[in-house]
Amino acid sequence: MAIFNSDDLIKATLGKLNEIITGGDDYAPANRNNFVSWIMPGMPFSESDFEFLEKGFNGKDATEVRKLVMQAADFAMFSDLVPDPTAIYDADQSQTMDRNSQERLSKIYGNILKFAKVTNLSPTDTEKEKMDKFKKLLYTIKEEKNLVTDEVKSSVVEGPVLQAYTEKMYAYEDAALLYNLKRVNAATSDDKTAVMDFSVNAPIYRNKVKASMNSWTGAGYKNEVEDMQAYIAQVTGRSMASWFAELKDVYERAAFTESMIDFTFHPVRLYPANFYKQSWMDFSFSENEYTSHSDKTTTAWNVGGGANFGLWGAKASADRKSEKTHDSVETSHYSMKFGLTQVKIMRPWFGTELFSCRGWKLDPGTWTFGNPQLSDGGNPPNGSFIAYSTNAIFAKDLEITFDKSAWEASSFRSQFNASASAGWGPFRLKGGYSRGEEVHDFHSEDTGQGISCKGIQLLGFVNRLVGTCPNPDPNAKFD
Repeated sequence: MAIFNSDDLIKATLGKLNEIITGGDDYAPANRNNFVSWIMPGMPFSESDFEFLEKGFNGKDATEVRKLVMQAADFAMFSDLVPDPTAIYDADQSQTMDRNSQERLSKIYGNILKFAKVTNLSPTDTEKEKMDKFKKLLYTIKEEKNLVTDEVKSSVVEGPVLQAYTEKMYAYEDAALLYNLKRVNAATSDDKTAVMDFSVNAPIYRNKVKASMNSWTGAGYKNEVEDMQAYIAQVTGRSMASWFAELKDVYERAAFTESMIDFTFHPVRLYPANFYKQSWMDFSFSENEYTSHSDKTTTAWNVGGGANFGLWGAKASADRKSEKTHDSVETSHYSMKFGLTQVKIMRPWFGTELFSCRGWKLDPGTWTFGNPQLSDGGNPPNGSFIAYSTNAIFAKDLEITFDKSAWEASSFRSQFNASASAGWGPFRLKGGYSRGEEVHDFHSEDTGQGISCKGIQLLGFVNRLVGTCPNPDPNAKFD
């Protein structure tokens, strides 16, 4: 029997998962500006928690509207954390952090729009007309009536061109994720079916990636959207005053208030809205892959010595003290499997093109929220705003299996059974969680050879680096 340390075993598992999500080859190139943030531990969700994605705030009555707004507020709060260069989210942070904290993506972005100094060279009438056309293609205003207050509220949503862009981009990323999964399994797994599958079907998986890229370029207006964004960035780089005013107006229009606790938030949506009803990819890892992945990185940077992925458990006592263990387990078999999907994060109020513009800066005299250099663009980057999340990574129906006798004798089992809640790395294994005023139980069971956790959990986020931010043009003239 081989002896595995719990920390090393989960790191090897996540090393494979990280390679699938962020890796690539000539057929599905990796984006070097992306990195993964794992949530410690994973955040459980039920399918009913995502009703707001499909219904919006159009409930049948005031009670349902309040419920939908509460769901949207909870998810917006959790996905509003600014990524950390250690690539680790503490799940408790999202529950206990002051909702008006500066360390919120939406808050920092709003303060940029409010306090930044901008260039003042006015665009020509032709440039203004062209920019207005592009903006209407990218974004549009939607009005909805609040059933509780009868107030008609306008919100910003993706325009038809940007909707097509997002749909085709998601299809491409989905095809690339499947290709990477098949490629990595064939290279490291001892499953002969996985090896034969990729040997025979690799051209098919590659063609799916190529076809989805062609569809994104054609029907998804990939080049057109990116050219429009580049044009807006170029023109507003000379004169950003009016554009900043528009961004600020969009930002303020998007704000919603959750009435139960008087919490103002900026909604975050996921695409597709019904992702939990669609097919999920099958991820697996076994003890025979340990050597192949044990030296691979689980995160982009091992800042501060890397992450601590030990098995943890919260005791069912009054103080609910959490403990982490890094015990070894002697087993002839280990496997982990679950359904895997990544979903696009949509923030119509968040103008990401801002970060490629060089016509704004933060003055220490007016920026009173810490260092005005939000990101130094380093490797790893330093600053209070180094990146923003673009995709959410979900898992469902997690199963962990050991050799039966090893599991029965392991401290893993005793820790699992004795704890009110438990987790392993970014995987939630058991325990209750709350959504608003509702309390749920994340069901799991001891199978006699390991653990089975039915249900959905959020494992982490894929993030996009902003580079040096702000990065004003040295020749720019500012108001």
